[in-house]
Amino acid sequence: MKKLCILMACLWGSVLGAQDCAQPVFSAFYGRPDLFERGLAQSAHVAPVPRIGGAILPHHLEMPDLLGGAVRMIASPQVKRVIVLFPDHFYQSRTVFSVTTKGFQTVLGPVPVDAQAARSLMRSELVSDSCLFQKDHGLRAVLPFLARLMPEVPIVPVALSINSRQAQWDQLIEALRPLMTPGTVVLQATDFSHYLPQHAARLRDQQVLNILAAGDAQAAGQLIQPDHVDSVGAMYVAMRLMAQQGRYPVVVANANMQELYDRFIAETTSYVVAAFVPDGAEAPPIHGQRFVIGGDLFLGRVLPGLLSDELIARRVQEAALAATGGLPLVLNLEGVLLPQMPSTLDHMVLGMPADLLRDWARRLNVVAVSLANNHARDIGESGLAETRRALRAFGIAHFGQGEVLHLMGAALVGLTDLDGRAVPSVDRLTPEILDRAILPEADVPVIGFVHWGREFVTRPSAREDWIAEELRKRGVSAIIGAHPHAVSRGLALLGGGDSVVLHSLGNFLFDQLPPQSSGGLAEIRVFPQGTVFIRQRPLPHLFARTQSGN
Repeated sequence: MKKLCILMACLWGSVLGAQDCAQPVFSAFYGRPDLFERGLAQSAHVAPVPRIGGAILPHHLEMPDLLGGAVRMIASPQVKRVIVLFPDHFYQSRTVFSVTTKGFQTVLGPVPVDAQAARSLMRSELVSDSCLFQKDHGLRAVLPFLARLMPEVPIVPVALSINSRQAQWDQLIEALRPLMTPGTVVLQATDFSHYLPQHAARLRDQQVLNILAAGDAQAAGQLIQPDHVDSVGAMYVAMRLMAQQGRYPVVVANANMQELYDRFIAETTSYVVAAFVPDGAEAPPIHGQRFVIGGDLFLGRVLPGLLSDELIARRVQEAALAATGGLPLVLNLEGVLLPQMPSTLDHMVLGMPADLLRDWARRLNVVAVSLANNHARDIGESGLAETRRALRAFGIAHFGQGEVLHLMGAALVGLTDLDGRAVPSVDRLTPEILDRAILPEADVPVIGFVHWGREFVTRPSAREDWIAEELRKRGVSAIIGAHPHAVSRGLALLGGGDSVVLHSLGNFLFDQLPPQSSGGLAEIRVFPQGTVFIRQRPLPHLFARTQSGN
């Protein structure tokens, strides 16, 4: 299996003729169209993604549906040129980067080359013309899909030396920048973890997915080749080019070739498909499942009266569903569910009508709530027990301090560093409680849903940094926080991608007004091999929608 990339280049077709740079076009590389047709048929459900700037896709043909799906994502009439970045697998380039001015023939039709653009790149001493494009599957496996789905759209193929370095990638970015005109998209044609068994590849994949989630090109440049990806340079260049256009990767598929075999394979290859889109733009998954995590939910005090007005309730519901997309929703339930609301309840004791929570869970597709927070025991253990009883009756899953909820292939662990009924009320998380994030199932990704920090402070303190690092050591893939009542922006990497942290989701629906308070969402994508991709999504201020004129 050590020569897998070479074997896969020939597995489904024969090389037609020898390399001949004297010919006006490169001849067809694969002789059989059936594999490509199958990939096109299997990906027929994938539609072009609006506002997409590029994509990551494989170049192995083990899973042709992933190649077909990725090309379908960019295949819109607005695309006028495709830049394809891929590794020079066989060390054929005379310089660190290679291009060609010649077009290609494929089993599904011709693919033209933007010769003028290629010549502009060759003005750099780092770029030369090459014949390597005849036989390198890094490009040739992608071309039949482009021929069928994007006929007559010219490409600019760029092969990157496996030995190239960041200073050279930066020079390539500058050379490519003038080509990044409206209608130009970028394809990063790379495979991911190589030559490792799936249990090791899955860890490498999770690091890659976390780096993509954080949009951190510098961290991508530090990945190990080919343990993480077969062209670190292509990944770095694609991420930098796309970030300059305000587009960031959203992973829509992650798989490993082990999934195709019943027998154990010692050396596997992983595959990632991602869409480069603006923040907040939709990119539906090709594989895997999705749910959304939101911040603090409290339906007491003034909210029962406000939400009894159906016009207000509908306004809130429509805004929330537009943000969540109607996906299954997990929230942090701040307070106690009560069958009857006492008139003498103290303002700082967070109680809410149980029936109101039931009704809004149905409206918003709330499937689970965390009780790991500082208000779950505001009426003591009896109040917490009543909350759990009501949630069971409503069919809403719940999890408290150190408890694990399995959802759509992932494991959510509830953790709170704060407890208003305890002494002391802060610094409640101990190594023993954090150990509950260690699960016996190594192929289940763990997400820590943590109540921590200080109100309206959206950056972690040394205490939260310690908690996050301890969870990273325990194998937690992603850490999502709540309690500050204000949303933090961006995801932070730990351990080079071992974990990713979204410090605070702020409020989902809570009786606090902007600008001090705010909220956001975390979209969780879970892939069959046991990895997750986290994406931050915007959320309008739902409490503001309850106010007159909003």
